Amino acid sequence: ITASTLVAMTLSPALCAILLANQTLPQEGTLVSRWVEQLYRPLLNLSLRAPQIILGLALAALVTAVAIVPSLGRVFLPEFQEKSMVNSMVLFPGVSLDMTNRAGMVLYNSLKDNPLYEWVQVRAGRAPGDADGAGVSMAHVDVELRDTALKDREASVKQLRESFLKLPGVAPNIGGFISHRMDEVLSGVRSAIAIKIFGSDLIELRKIGEQVRDVIEPIAGVVDLQLEPQLPIRQVQIQYNREAAGTYGLRMEQLSDVVETALNGRVASQVAEDQQLIDIFVSLTAKARNSLDAIRAIPISTPTGETISLSTVAKVDYGMGANVVNREDVSRLIVVSANVAERDLGSVVGDIQAQIRQNVQLPNGYFIQYGGQFESEERATNNLLVYSILAAIAITVLMFFSVKSLPATIAIMINLPLALVGGIVSIVVSGGVMSVASLIGFITLFGVAVRNGLLLVDNYNNKFAQGMLLKDVIVKGSLDRVNAILMTAITSALGMLPLAIASGAGNEILQPLAIVVLGGLFTSTALTLLVIPALYAKFGKRLMPTQKNTGIKASFPYL
Repeated sequence: ITASTLVAMTLSPALCAILLANQTLPQEGTLVSRWVEQLYRPLLNLSLRAPQIILGLALAALVTAVAIVPSLGRVFLPEFQEKSMVNSMVLFPGVSLDMTNRAGMVLYNSLKDNPLYEWVQVRAGRAPGDADGAGVSMAHVDVELRDTALKDREASVKQLRESFLKLPGVAPNIGGFISHRMDEVLSGVRSAIAIKIFGSDLIELRKIGEQVRDVIEPIAGVVDLQLEPQLPIRQVQIQYNREAAGTYGLRMEQLSDVVETALNGRVASQVAEDQQLIDIFVSLTAKARNSLDAIRAIPISTPTGETISLSTVAKVDYGMGANVVNREDVSRLIVVSANVAERDLGSVVGDIQAQIRQNVQLPNGYFIQYGGQFESEERATNNLLVYSILAAIAITVLMFFSVKSLPATIAIMINLPLALVGGIVSIVVSGGVMSVASLIGFITLFGVAVRNGLLLVDNYNNKFAQGMLLKDVIVKGSLDRVNAILMTAITSALGMLPLAIASGAGNEILQPLAIVVLGGLFTSTALTLLVIPALYAKFGKRLMPTQKNTGIKASFPYL
């Protein structure tokens, strides 16, 4: 915008001076401009003769569009047309890595010959230090979709989900690579919806989580529903005897360090070899830590130089305990996660919140937060609403200084709600789902819509200042600017058209933006050329800036 403004103020005048200085410009318009004026003149006369009808229809269109907004679906971002699917399958906590691999291979064999998939691979287990941490009960089944599957991606993903659900005891989570990563960044969960239940007691959290899961399971559009597997499992538990440890001069920190080194190992030092630093890893051998008796026999050195066994200062036995304890902001929590299919995210979350309010009673000290894409969509919508208001205020101030009339400024700013009408209608026609990209399209539309009104009103003011009758001001001012307004709108629309009609991966975000701008340009341009003349025909001289020493008549012979 800055570059185009600079070019219009410097290069364009220079080119006109060079190229048009000795040229005789045609006095009459082109064939297209004359044809446009012939089409527009009857509509303009209608605005002058019946301004109440034009203004009433415009107001009715605005009210209808505003009434439609609550029924629109809401999503954070449109669904990405990804070919790479990173799908997780979670088995019951405590199962072995071998069992997880076997379940993954069963699924692999059922998918590998499907013509919709280019390739399938199964990943289970994690290397030491892997940033993508997960237990051995979780596996990833990566699937690459073929181009034929992308022709109806929703049906292909549904078929893939059904294949996962055929395995008993498996909780699937189906999604694209980018979508999963985005969900994980937003809420820490690889799902579009994350219902976080906070509280102090793990058993009570599990109970509430099961209630939430059962309540929302029947809701249409909810898929991949999972309750975080926080379950009591058999564990080797080591309970220190503080009194016995104090007798030998041992602190809890010292005991924990020894036990951690013995069982998990620790990097004690590094040696240089072939220009590389190699870690020296110290731990007990597998045989020395594979039974309760072996763990009880872990040697502990006391400050006096005496060596005692771990069983002397600790009780080592089997017990039941939670497989994992998750926290957020220090508070314990359990997460119920889900994805959405065949419905928009906003309506599904609305149904979930309503069902939980009606059917789940939370004890004192327990509360629920909704995370994931829904939370991000709400935050982004609120931010864009604030920025839109600030932009509208800035545009209003600039328009006032340009036209020097508050009523005329209001007449120009009427283009903003008129542009919203077309944007909302275009969303309805294109699927009825509004995303953050659509909201950005509305903000983009504001500048173009106001520019059309300014072209018209500024021309009215100039002709009025020349002493013309108000009727002539409206007629001649509108006919003079109809071509400029149409060309501005058409060129802007042509710039957006490729984005609006393009399809395929990578166009999901820009397409909703372009569709909103196209729809808004259509209604804003059409209604501007009718509503602003109707406003001036109805309210006359009150919309004009104050002129000194003028005897202008402001009446119509037929009004």
